[in-house]
Amino acid sequence: MACPVIIRNIFGSLSYLVLDDNPRELLRHPGFKEEYSIRPWLGSTDPVDAREEWAEMLAEDIECYRIVDSDNQEYRADLHSWDHCRK
Repeated sequence: MACPVIIRNIFGSLSYLVLDDNPRELLRHPGFKEEYSIRPWLGSTDPVDAREEWAEMLAEDIECYRIVDSDNQEYRADLHSWDHCRK
């Protein structure tokens, strides 16, 4: 079953907030030695509230964030980038 996902697009770099039973941020850090990281999400699991919280937490424009679901093609195509972080 699909779950809500928030896509953060900052200068063409995509990060994701996955709001399933194990809420987590899939973060991309272009230019850093470790470009990909995963961290638990401790905020709201309501997609609208989580979108606002995430944008506020990172002090970014909320227009850079959009709500989709885990069936989103863009999200699914990029998900493998975090595989090495799960070990």
